[in-house]
Amino acid sequence: MIGKIIQFFKAYPKRSCFILGGLTSLAFAPVYLIPLAAFGFSLFFYLLPKHASSIHPFKLGWWFGFGHFVVGLYWLGNAIETVGLWYLMPLGWFGLPAFLALFPATATWITLRKAPKSPLTTVITFSVFWFVAEWLRGTILTGLPWNLAGYMWPLPVLQICSVIGIYGLSFLTILFLTSFASQSRLYMLAWVAVFIGLYGWGQHRLTENPTQLTGINMRLVQASIPQSTKWLADHFRENFDKHIGLSAIDAERPLKAVIWSEASIPTFVTDYPVLMDTLAAVAPKDGYIIVGGPRHGNNGEIFTSTLVINDKSNLVASYDKSHLVPFGEYFPLRRWFPFVNKLTPGTQDYSAGTGIRTLDLPGLGKFSPLVCYEAIFPGHVVDSQNPTWMLNQTNDAWYGHTSAPYQHLQIVRVRAIEEGIPLIRAANNGISAVIDPLGRIREHLDLDDIGFIDFDLPAPLAEHTLYSKWHRF
Repeated sequence: MIGKIIQFFKAYPKRSCFILGGLTSLAFAPVYLIPLAAFGFSLFFYLLPKHASSIHPFKLGWWFGFGHFVVGLYWLGNAIETVGLWYLMPLGWFGLPAFLALFPATATWITLRKAPKSPLTTVITFSVFWFVAEWLRGTILTGLPWNLAGYMWPLPVLQICSVIGIYGLSFLTILFLTSFASQSRLYMLAWVAVFIGLYGWGQHRLTENPTQLTGINMRLVQASIPQSTKWLADHFRENFDKHIGLSAIDAERPLKAVIWSEASIPTFVTDYPVLMDTLAAVAPKDGYIIVGGPRHGNNGEIFTSTLVINDKSNLVASYDKSHLVPFGEYFPLRRWFPFVNKLTPGTQDYSAGTGIRTLDLPGLGKFSPLVCYEAIFPGHVVDSQNPTWMLNQTNDAWYGHTSAPYQHLQIVRVRAIEEGIPLIRAANNGISAVIDPLGRIREHLDLDDIGFIDFDLPAPLAEHTLYSKWHRF
């Protein structure tokens, strides 16, 4: 059987690279088949020297990367279909993966551009350039640091992100995954030992740091509004009342805030006093209700925002999303294509806010609001004001029952580990969660769950993590 598999890979190198790249993405949430990632990378390096002379290494690397991103990001097609643009689904399935595959293709080409090296030198060189490619992918053209290699690990191994961040762990991960193709038993065993050590250290860190609580009680509301009806005027009252009903249920302990998800109110709520009064009525006494919705700017802009309303119907704080989704929330080629609309409802592009910032409210302390995928960018989720928790409001109903909501949750929990502060996640249609500063998910509501979580806000770590010290100060 193994011989036939190897013969197939030799006979069809491009298809084989595509398949191997796809296998590596099965190591991410919700599957977590890490051995397949090791198999995919190892066999990829078995193919490279045998075909580099007849097929350009850039092409082999591109097919490997294409398979990696087609499997890992297949849910993009579902997001496009959700807004009724089914004819553009191939752009999600294949268009963006084809572009992103240029990064591993370049890493492969640079690795093999000179005379053939030893297998050990090759895998080390490739790991360095894969790391650079991942960093560039997460940075240029607004960036998409989704499914970085380090995200495939369980919670104990993820603890090292408190020291070196997710990019550092991703670099170590690629060194580990490619070590099986190094033809050096000592090198391979060394990396196995490294990750056994990381697991042990992480488990010790989790044991030595039980979750501490602040005594600040809040409620997460998940109404699970279908994306197909979320922005329809005929369903506004129904959807709004569902949120209100969940918010109005008596709590066992006095609450300080009720939190709704991103775009939970799909209209300009501050323009309607009756909506403000209705929200204030379900806000805790001397507390707040935190919702997501659009907001008018002073110069005709439209922002997608976090809005904090107190029990007296006043907007006491707001945050405008600063890292917008290209094509989804604005059309980046507007100057040349003024007639093309963004994918989200409405014809006017959203404007970007001024940047990540901290809100400081009596009774809630300092927190960093992050709207949707803003929480996936390492090192860019808090400012210098030292917030003690993060709030991630999102709407993952776009992705349906795909791997995306699980991947999104895995990604944002690492921000809590890196920064050493808890992250509270309010998601429409899942997955809402309370995450402590070590990334432990204390409570959650799954996909399609309709309900709420009353929780005591976890406390931040007593000291800043090493990662937060060197990236924040």
